[in-house]
Amino acid sequence: MLQEMLIPMNPGQPRNPAPAQGLASRIVGAGEMANRVRAYDWASTPLGPIETWSKQLLTIVNLTLCSPSPTRTMWGPDFILIYNDAYRSIPGPRHPAALGKSAKSVYGESWPVVGPLLEHAFATGETLFYERFLVPLPTAHGMQDHYLNYSFNPIFEEGKIAGLFGPLHDVTGEVTAARKLQESEARLNAIYSTTQEYIGLLTPAGIILHCNDASLEFARNTREEVIGLHFADAPWWIHTPGAPEMLRQWIARSAAGETIRSEAALNRPSGETPIFDFSLTPVRDPSGEIIFLIPEGRDITELKHAEAALLQSEKLAAVGRLAASIAHEINNPLESVMNLLYLARQNAVNPETKEFLETADQELRRVSIIANQTLRFHKQLSNPQAIAAADLFSTVLSIHEGRIRNSSIQVHKRMLSLQPVVCFEGDIRQVLNNLVGNAIDAMPTGGRLHIRSRNATHWPTGRPGLVLTVADTGFGMPPEVLRNIFEAFFTTKGIGGTGLGLWVTQEIVERHHGALRVRSSQREGACGTAFTLFLPFEADTR
Repeated sequence: MLQEMLIPMNPGQPRNPAPAQGLASRIVGAGEMANRVRAYDWASTPLGPIETWSKQLLTIVNLTLCSPSPTRTMWGPDFILIYNDAYRSIPGPRHPAALGKSAKSVYGESWPVVGPLLEHAFATGETLFYERFLVPLPTAHGMQDHYLNYSFNPIFEEGKIAGLFGPLHDVTGEVTAARKLQESEARLNAIYSTTQEYIGLLTPAGIILHCNDASLEFARNTREEVIGLHFADAPWWIHTPGAPEMLRQWIARSAAGETIRSEAALNRPSGETPIFDFSLTPVRDPSGEIIFLIPEGRDITELKHAEAALLQSEKLAAVGRLAASIAHEINNPLESVMNLLYLARQNAVNPETKEFLETADQELRRVSIIANQTLRFHKQLSNPQAIAAADLFSTVLSIHEGRIRNSSIQVHKRMLSLQPVVCFEGDIRQVLNNLVGNAIDAMPTGGRLHIRSRNATHWPTGRPGLVLTVADTGFGMPPEVLRNIFEAFFTTKGIGGTGLGLWVTQEIVERHHGALRVRSSQREGACGTAFTLFLPFEADTR
């Protein structure tokens, strides 16, 4: 309360009005509101002319006008409003008309909220203080809710409560920002807590500050057991020989500003050895100083197994097709030789010669059996299935996800076809795997990989079907290479290529009665290669 600040008056002492010529000196301060108070017709209000105001009222009005914070005085039982320059935004569009008016009329919409509090304070002399008090206030866009730090002190005059005084702060911005921060933290924490990736927080020295729930599942630890340990001494690493030493080197490099990324096969206490895509990223403050390290691990065990299985399947398929091709070529002359042996045996006179010819015939029959078994090895054993384009591409893209990311390749998908196609799923996935793998090889420093599907008609046959496109923005192929890419053992990859991928791909497409076309360009600004695969919806794969 400000009672102690004010000059007391004897109970029977009348007000001591100042002469009219001293009016300007009675209201101190500069600024819009000080001038408005001096010029206002106070005689039309319950307060009366300024020259009749008591010392208490003058003191509190001058204190209000000189305050650097938004401050207001409400005088008398009508709560006549007097406020300073800093307060002008509170009544909003009702300024300056709010000066000298009853607060109840100025804040009619707000009065059900604040009125009972003010009336209680005026009646009892209690001091009011509310933090983040939600109050509707007038604005240029209508009534809007604001959060206020709201306070009032009673002002006494001749022993009675004559008014209320206090500063007010609009903290809507702070409350809104804090709420958004809390919501953002809640969302981040939800992601951090529920993601299946292993995430943690380290000091630059490698001490564990925090880790998420998923990471604790690795060795069935509690958070309390790992926080405070050096990361290299934590259960994720100590069961794998050489891993702690390697990790200490990574931490030192990351603390110096380097982002570490590597695949790591780590032993669980249970004996399992999952494979992780591991990274260690430094975090800097605004001044550039490294303040944290963020370790992340994603279990890619299934992905690596799928990649290995697909690679093995491709190798087996290539070997099978090559063996079948060789067996087929052997079979034709073999039949001719066996026929000649038959004729020779019929005309042989010498018994020893006949015996030799019989032996030769038996051995050639064995060769024939081996050739036929090789041909059967290549025969398709599964049944064709209906599958959508998006499903065909999904597995292939997931297998190449690491290469795509590490090569900074952007994948652009446009799946316009929803109708499934009947095919041998494994074979067509192998085709797409070859095409996508070649596209990635063509963009070692980044680029765009376009994956598309649409319904179309194969005009030479009139059959409706599915068109799948795999296009890259790589370095393209010259005409001499383009002419030979479907030839067996032709490769541009040196010892890293077998020259069988596109040969096998073409053979699979032909067996599905499809079509595979390729366009390539090495023109500046338009480099790249596009493969277009057509598959009939009801492919005859016999």
